[in-house]
Amino acid sequence: MRVVSAAISLLLVLPVGRAAPALPAQNLLVNGSFEEGPDDIGPFKSLDKESTAIKGWTVTRAQIDLIGTFWKSADGNRSIDLHGSPGFGGIAQTFKTKKGAKYRVEFQLATTPGGGDRGVIVEAAGESKQFDVDDKDRTKENMKWTKMTWEFTATATETTLELRTAEKGDADQGPAIDDVVVREK
Repeated sequence: MRVVSAAISLLLVLPVGRAAPALPAQNLLVNGSFEEGPDDIGPFKSLDKESTAIKGWTVTRAQIDLIGTFWKSADGNRSIDLHGSPGFGGIAQTFKTKKGAKYRVEFQLATTPGGGDRGVIVEAAGESKQFDVDDKDRTKENMKWTKMTWEFTATATETTLELRTAEKGDADQGPAIDDVVVREK
């Protein structure tokens, strides 16, 4: 009975005529932090082009590395190095959209420590943008993840989002991404 009374008391706290605050929109992507995929990856696991081993995602262009214990991820226990061992890769996911609606993409970006400054290209609905990050003072324990945001307008009822390396140099040490989120604006 006390639980019911507490719930009723909480409801009475909201002023009459006022709606409860809106919750953030749900992530339209599946597995945006790459936590669902191959078991026991250790420091990292290389995945080749066209691999679908990471739930919801397809590897594009060339090999990538799914990072486990190699460095500290931004969210959860896994992240992605867009340069495989070796490779200049990317990842993509297709999701439902409303034609003409605006969407916001958010993701965490870092670079392989000691790998130099790196860039990522984000692409959806025929639009793209490059994001760059430096490797200054980054370590495996402190990747200095940086939140990036980008917006696009859907042109169809399904849209494919791709995040890929912008680099053509060292094929082993690339840009790192994690915590990818897409929400309708």
